[in-house]
Formats: sequence, structure tokens, C-alpha cells
Amino acid sequence: MNVLVWAYPVLILTLLALAAPGRRSQRAGFLIGHWVTCALVATAAVPILATGAVASSSAAHLAILPGFGFTLDPLRAFFLLIAASVYALSVTLVARDSQRFASARARLILAFTTLLFAGMITVLVAAGITSLIFAWEIMSLSLVALVFLGGDSAHAVRAGFLTLVLSEAGALAALAGLLLLGNAAGTWSLAGIAEAAAHMPPGIAWAGFLLTFFGFGVKTGILPVNIWMGDGYAAAPRGVLPIFSGATLNLGVLTLWVIDGPLAMHHPAIALVMLATGALTAILGIIYALATHSLTRLLTQSSIENLGIVVAASGAGFAFCALGHPVLGSLSLVAGLYHMLNHSSYKTLLFLGAAAIGEATNTDDLNRMGGLMRRVPLFGTLFLFGAFAIASLPPLNGFVSEWLVLQSLLRVVELSSIPARIVFALSGALLALTAGLAVTCFVMLPASALLGLPRSNAAAHVRRMPRSATIPMGILLAACLALGILATGVIPLLGRLVGSLTGADATGDLVPAFLHGTPDLAAGLVDDLTQLGVQIGRGLIPLRGLVILHSGGADTPVVYAMSTTFMFIVLALLLFLTWLLARKLHDHHRVMRRTLWDAGLVRLQREMTYTATAFAAPVRVIFDKILRPVVAERVERQGAFITARHREGELIHIVDRLTLRPLVKAGTWIAAQLARMHHGPVTLYAGYILAVLAATLLAAAAGLD
Repeated sequence: MNVLVWAYPVLILTLLALAAPGRRSQRAGFLIGHWVTCALVATAAVPILATGAVASSSAAHLAILPGFGFTLDPLRAFFLLIAASVYALSVTLVARDSQRFASARARLILAFTTLLFAGMITVLVAAGITSLIFAWEIMSLSLVALVFLGGDSAHAVRAGFLTLVLSEAGALAALAGLLLLGNAAGTWSLAGIAEAAAHMPPGIAWAGFLLTFFGFGVKTGILPVNIWMGDGYAAAPRGVLPIFSGATLNLGVLTLWVIDGPLAMHHPAIALVMLATGALTAILGIIYALATHSLTRLLTQSSIENLGIVVAASGAGFAFCALGHPVLGSLSLVAGLYHMLNHSSYKTLLFLGAAAIGEATNTDDLNRMGGLMRRVPLFGTLFLFGAFAIASLPPLNGFVSEWLVLQSLLRVVELSSIPARIVFALSGALLALTAGLAVTCFVMLPASALLGLPRSNAAAHVRRMPRSATIPMGILLAACLALGILATGVIPLLGRLVGSLTGADATGDLVPAFLHGTPDLAAGLVDDLTQLGVQIGRGLIPLRGLVILHSGGADTPVVYAMSTTFMFIVLALLLFLTWLLARKLHDHHRVMRRTLWDAGLVRLQREMTYTATAFAAPVRVIFDKILRPVVAERVERQGAFITARHREGELIHIVDRLTLRPLVKAGTWIAAQLARMHHGPVTLYAGYILAVLAATLLAAAAGLD
């Protein structure tokens, strides 16, 4: 904890360095300050994560404010390590991207990025209501400021105000919920509130849950408080988007676990609300991702989808615990935490790639990209595999966590509660549909951005991508591959983190000790699995095993089993054999070159190629009742003949359409009626005065009687 304290003076020095003359010195101070801070955060977090210790600080110099304590436990250390890693890999691009703005605005972008980091660190170690809300406000206002600094257009300003309104409304709601829970628990400590959750009256628990879940959920991206994200992310400087998605979104997940989790573990209905909300958030997120041809908006809606999966898995885990199945609850919570970690890795990679594409092509429109794989093959390969990871294709990391989430939901058969079974079944179906649509979406993304012909002059002239994006992307792709192949090394760590909350470590139930120790399985089953190769690497590999396996008992000894390590080996062998076969066939057959049949088409025009809009057309048709785009048509005529039709569709988010727009319309109507009262003759105003006077006199007379 003492090491972490030094991060704040370093960040203050980083802010002071931004006042130095010259952009180069400002950039150097910004980068050095953030890298040193990230190293300090990692130095503080890694020992806590490794040993399971807990460090606390009462902040005695702030004793005038109750609930201003700080703590660092393994769960918070895990979140801190993710945030520091994302920052360390992203700040170079932030500094580079800021150079396209005027000097004063560039300094402000770097300053608020620094304040955002300080706020995030403080949120993650806050142990009391006051310190949490104080840090949350610093983080939220820094994020809002970055949205405002992204541009001066009316659309950007509107996005900034929408982000500000929802951020402050969410913070106020969360504060009200925390005060309500703290008053019921008799403490300002978050740990004290968690301990008192079991004894809180249901009404207080529900009110506190709803206020904190949706209040902090503004940053998690859950329905219906995520409508700011599409416009907010699109308006912000593209360099900070990897931080927004890879680190900031995780703060809401921590509050979900620390504040709402203990409530849900004692009130099953609360957990089921979490599960259903997460599933609805996920399906709508991927639908809107598929329906857009803006690269930034697609990735933003995909972040909403992924965080929806995390919330759904968390809700399922808390529901299992509340209904008397802590081991099954731990399995679901491990899957949710794993998916959050994976999302931070591959979404940071993709947003770094999106920023590089935006800089190189000066467009965010997928319909105006294409052909980048041939021009920048290294970058294209990194971006392509990032898309494979988020599409949950094996053996990359997205496959492991999403597979675990779906498998854990299927364990609802262990529950006897009919309402729980219904919610689990419907949510599981939505998440399965989400997974299928995600594959479609992230086939469309690299196909539109990287392959085919370039559909704009800027895309046709791309020759290189900034190293500030490609180097971190390479590191993140290696992390995605490691998190996928070595899943059996990640799960024990996550199992310990979850066990501190549920009291049940899921490690033994997910990763049997086949390579050392004795797995807690029937001897006959171990012998059968050994013949299939589960003990390959025994004595050589420092892991419990290479197989993820859940045992259900004597009747169903294996509920589900999978090994991404073996999957990787098999896929690598198949690719090698395919390459070898193709090479042999090529060597033994003479190649004859002939002119290809072109069907009478001399040259393929870029306007004829498949675009993101065309690719997603079937999805837009299927989900038209949800999307309901507003289509504007413009017709070009030459005399009596129509020469061209141009149709542009605007997607209005379903939450915006059902809530905000009707409220704005009603407010506008009321304002118009009130405005009419200000434009009448003088005699009408005199009549108003006489009517009010008469009503007052009548009321006074009635009071005297």
C-alpha cells in the first residue's frame, strides 16, 4: 500500500510537466510519468495478488470526513493490474493522437487522461463511501472532459452534455444507494455494508441495489443507462478509447462485486435481475454493433455486449450462491471475471487498431476502408487475430471465458426454483444468440476494414501504421493467445479471488490436478482420462493440468470438459500438414498461367465490392422492429428522369426512442404551452392577476370559517 501512495506524487509531477515549453518535452514527461506510475501500481498489486494479503490505510489526515479509508486486497489488486497494463500500453498512442489538436487542447487531453488514471486508482482502493464517491467523481468528470475535448461540432457537444448528465445522475443515485445501505448497516465502510447484507430488510436491500447497480452501471454500460456510450466514445479523442473500454468499464464491475454482490448472495431475486439485465444488455449491444458501419461505434457496442456477458455471469454466480450452490456460483463468477480480463486484452488491442486506422485513412466509416491487409500486412494480421479473439474462436482467450459462461448457465438443472430456471433459460438463450451474432459481427469487421479493394483514396495510399499502435497490439495479441492456451493457469488465480467472496474455491472443480497431486475424481475416471492424454506433460509443466473439467458426481462424472492447449496443438498440426500437402502438390504439378474469365467485366470497381452495410443487411432486416431506423431519401433528377436515389438511415437507440425522446417531446409541448402565456394581450394578464387574487381571497375566507 505504501508503494501505491507514491503513484500520486508521480502523477502530480506528470501534470506539472505538461506546463513545460515544447510539445516534445510535454510528451516525454507525460509518458515517463505514466510508465513510472504503472510500475508502482504493479509493484504494489503483484505481491498482494500472489500472497493473498490485505493492506489498509485509514487516511488519518482526512479524519474529518467519515468513510475515507482505503484498502488493497487481492480482488482490487487484480483490477489495478489490469488498469495499469492497459494504461502502460495505451499512453504512447494517447500522446501521439493529442498532437493533431491545438497545443492548449492537447495539454488538456493529456492532463485529463492523467486525472482519469488517478481517479481510477483511487476508486479501486476506496474502502469507504466517501472515498469511493470522491474518486468516482474525479474519474467521471475527467472522462466527461475528454469527451468534450474530442471535437467542437454540435454532435460532439451534445454527446458531452449527455455523458455529463448521465454520469452525474448515476453518481447521485449511487451515493443515495450507498447512504441508504450504510445507514441500515450502521457503517460507512464498504466491507461493513457487505457483512450486514444478510440482515438488511428486503426493502432497504432492493432500494440500495437498484440505486447502486444502475448508478454505477452508467460506467459499466448496462441497459438502460448506456445510451451515452455510442455518442460519447465517438466524440472523444480516439487515443483514449482503449483506456475507456479496456480499463474504465471495469470499475463498474468492481462495484458490482463489492457492493451489489453481497446483497445478491442473500436475495436470489436481486441476482436474477442482474442476470436478466446482463443478457438483455449483451444481445442489444451486439445487434447495434452489427447495424452500424462506424468502426468506433461498432467496437463501443461490442464493449457493451461483452460487459453484459460479465454482468450476466456475475448474476448467475450470485444466484447459485443465494440458492445454496456456492461451488456452481464460484464457477460462474470465475467465468465472468475471466471474460472481463479477456475483454480488456482484446478490446484494447482493437481500439488501438481502430485509432491507427483512423489516423492512416482519416475515416471511421468501414464502407470507406478495405485493402489494408495487403498494404500493412503485419498490422492487418494483428487486427485480424484480435477480431478472432473477440469472436470467441479457439484457441484464443475469448473462446475460453464465453464457453465457461454458457456451460455454467446450463448448470441451472441443479436448481429447484422454477422462476430461477425460467430466468436462466431465457438469459442463456439470449447469450447463445449473442455469441452467434458476435461471430457474424467480427467476420464482417476485418472483412470490411482489411480485405477487398480500398474503397477510398486514403485507404488506397496507406503504407504504414504507427508503431505506438502496432507494438502494443503485438504484446496484447501474445496476451490473448497466452490467456487462451494457458487457461488452466489463469483459473486457479481467479478461483482464489472468487473464493474470498463465496467461500468456495472453484479451482479443484474446474482444473483437476492431473499433472501433480491427486484429482478429486473417481479412480476409474482418472484412469480413463489418463488414456486420453490428460497427464501429458506431467513433471514438466508447472500447472495443475491442461484440461478444464467439471465433474457432476457418480451419475454424470463429466459434465463438460475442454482443453485449449490440446486444441492449439491440434490446430497447429492441421495447419502445418495442410501447408505441407499444398507444397507437395505444388512441387509435383506444373503451374499453367491462363487469363481468368472475367464475365465481361474488364475492371472491378470499388463501388461494386461488398461493404459492411451490405454484410449486415440480413441482421438489420431480422431485427428491424428493434432497430427501426429513420430513413431519409434524396432523389436526383435530370429533367423527367430519376438519375439517382440516396438513402441514409439513422439508428435511434431503443432506450432513447422509448424514454428520452418522449420526455423531450413532452417537455417541448409543455414549454410551447407556457410560451403562449407570454404572448397574450395586457387584458389577459390582468385577468390572470384577478383570477389569482380571487382564488387567494376565497382560500383565506375558507380558512377563517
